[in-house]
Amino acid sequence: MKPFFCLCSLLLTFAVPLPIWAQVIITPHESYVSIDINGAPFTTLYKGEEAHKPFLFPLRTASGKRVTRGYPVEPAAGDPTDHPHQRGLWVGAERLTASGIGPIDFWENDPTYKRPHMGVVKFKEITAHESGSSKGVLTFSADWISPGGDPVVTETRSLTFYSEAKDCRMFDIDLRLRADRDITFEDNDDTVIGIRLSPSFDQNKGGRPVNAQGLEGEANVRGRRSEWIDWQAIVDGEEVGVTLMEHPANFSAPTRWHVRSIGLMIANPFGQHDYLPEAPVATNTLRAGQELHLRYCVLIHPKSTDVSQTFKEFAAR
Repeated sequence: MKPFFCLCSLLLTFAVPLPIWAQVIITPHESYVSIDINGAPFTTLYKGEEAHKPFLFPLRTASGKRVTRGYPVEPAAGDPTDHPHQRGLWVGAERLTASGIGPIDFWENDPTYKRPHMGVVKFKEITAHESGSSKGVLTFSADWISPGGDPVVTETRSLTFYSEAKDCRMFDIDLRLRADRDITFEDNDDTVIGIRLSPSFDQNKGGRPVNAQGLEGEANVRGRRSEWIDWQAIVDGEEVGVTLMEHPANFSAPTRWHVRSIGLMIANPFGQHDYLPEAPVATNTLRAGQELHLRYCVLIHPKSTDVSQTFKEFAAR
């Protein structure tokens, strides 16, 4: 019996240590998925049934400071209470038409709104999740449902979280949107991925959005094409930046950006006339069964980080 006991002890030793040594821990729960990095909470994926969309909230620095607005999920003192649909990081489109249906709003669709044509991005299932020492991966599917209950888009979103660099937090977003029927993304500023930052990032409080070309401020970066925007601020005494990057292989790269001084940034491959009235209206159609593949990266970093180098590494992935 002794050798058998020793073998069982050895197997148990190697069977259970993942949460101890793994640096990215992904833990599914009934209504959310928690993501811990290097022994500390980083963010939570809320399945978002009550919010009409899945969303990541909050996003934190490596030191644990929150960089996303708390309202309306966990309101904090001083939080502005505008636009409750802007929860952490989310995906959607404000004006999407489908064959026989439309327009549908998958963006400003908070359940507190009394607006027509609001659709729902309904979390469907987790299709894969894996923790690991250098990275962890979470993949899920969601259905974009019209007000009449018709599925118009099947979304597959894969999130890859990294444990390095230790003083940063970084994750990739691989987004696949498959048309369930003929659909058109209309020329509108609120599409396709957005982040609402905490009040510290407000330009009136010293925050500043800077694009890859070195332009600063809402007036100079909104509507312009750029590979990334790095929004810089001082959060509880710490100089940090939150960067949203677009992969150069994306449709219409480099993307245009919808930016508001309150700490809102949106990477939008579909907007044109909505930003530049002199430009022609741009519409983008997917036939039933066609798929749009988009990739982004989020980097939360100390001010001294070389964002351009991180972008080069992301572009090569």
